[in-house]
Amino acid sequence: MLFANWLRVSTTPRRIAAWAIEIAQRCQADVAALLSPDARNMSLTEARGYIRARAAAAIDQEMLLLAKHLGANPILELAVRCEATDEIVRMTVGDLIKTSRSQAIRNAA
Repeated sequence: MLFANWLRVSTTPRRIAAWAIEIAQRCQADVAALLSPDARNMSLTEARGYIRARAAAAIDQEMLLLAKHLGANPILELAVRCEATDEIVRMTVGDLIKTSRSQAIRNAA
């Protein structure tokens, strides 16, 4: 069995999610550095789109590394990219909410 075929058979949704989380964790600091302070004032929908756009460049670099590891499997790469983007959005929105709450508490004190 060719390695590529073995990879297709053995790659589970859990493994795809693990790769996506790993990529998201490595990219989150870069994405957070690209965010404007105005991101805290955006609606949730606006913030998600804004973060998703900022995450694209950071994910591209990580996807190149993963592509070398996986070989040419565009379907698998797309699945990992989508999940990694969603994970970065989730983590970054959570950080924005935490930051907004802590600032509101400081301002109230």
